[in-house]
Amino acid sequence: MAISPEPKFQTTGIMVRVLIALVPGTAVAVWAFGLRMIPVVVTATFAAVASEVVCIRSFKTIRDGSALVTGILIGLCMPPTVPFWIVAVGSLIGIGIGKHVYGGLGKNLFNPAMVGYVAVLVSFPEQLTHFDAVTGATVLEVVSHRGGSTLVELSGHPSIGFFGAAGYEWVNCAFLLGGAYLCVVRIISWHMPLAVLVGAALPTVLFYDGGSAASWGSPLFHLFAGGTMLTAFFIATDPVTSPSGRVPIWIYGLFVGIATMAIRKYGAWADGYAFAILLANILLPYIERRVPVAKAWNR
Repeated sequence: MAISPEPKFQTTGIMVRVLIALVPGTAVAVWAFGLRMIPVVVTATFAAVASEVVCIRSFKTIRDGSALVTGILIGLCMPPTVPFWIVAVGSLIGIGIGKHVYGGLGKNLFNPAMVGYVAVLVSFPEQLTHFDAVTGATVLEVVSHRGGSTLVELSGHPSIGFFGAAGYEWVNCAFLLGGAYLCVVRIISWHMPLAVLVGAALPTVLFYDGGSAASWGSPLFHLFAGGTMLTAFFIATDPVTSPSGRVPIWIYGLFVGIATMAIRKYGAWADGYAFAILLANILLPYIERRVPVAKAWNR
């Protein structure tokens, strides 16, 4: 979720434009991973909205669209093979614990979508890491845990696409397009997405040696694998759990990108953006305290 660098839109107007921006990526995800993505996203969205209504005990608060966006983001993070009840649990945790335990919209310390996703990811790892041969997580696992194989030897693997992860390279392109739209209509500032993408690219530039067994993979590959563009444009830009000053934005975004690459390389999980976002949420108060002068800077 994102917010305008200027108070140009009300919350509902912001969420409507975020929903519009999510359409290309969602449509391509359905094309790439099958029609089962539709009920996965619908289940996550319905559970998120229902949880919002239960927590607030009113239908009025769902009009701002924030619960709807949170549910869609949780659904888009899920693999198409995941049981629907796990999807629903993720949304219930995201809204109930990630958002309303802290007092509701604008008061949460952690990104609600990532709270819900990480909760089910840690609780049900087998169900959420069992992707088919064309998903982004599979190729990240292949590259991260390839043993002594070079990237050239892996080039024929079915999970590797033209320049990223098979299927997910096009999904990332679509979310990049949607994110560009949000920048053009000034729902988000370009600084945060760019900071996240630069942070993800830096380690791969430093440790990419052309494809040896020790290589991390090319920058282009990692930018178009897993949840890179979705995170950069739609998750890291959450106005409540991200900084407001330009320098803190760059520190926060770079941390998210670099932490993600460290998790992809050395962690137990194929992708690392969800964990990186929550770690950045924890560090946010410290970042803003250490760079107080930057808070007054215009984005």
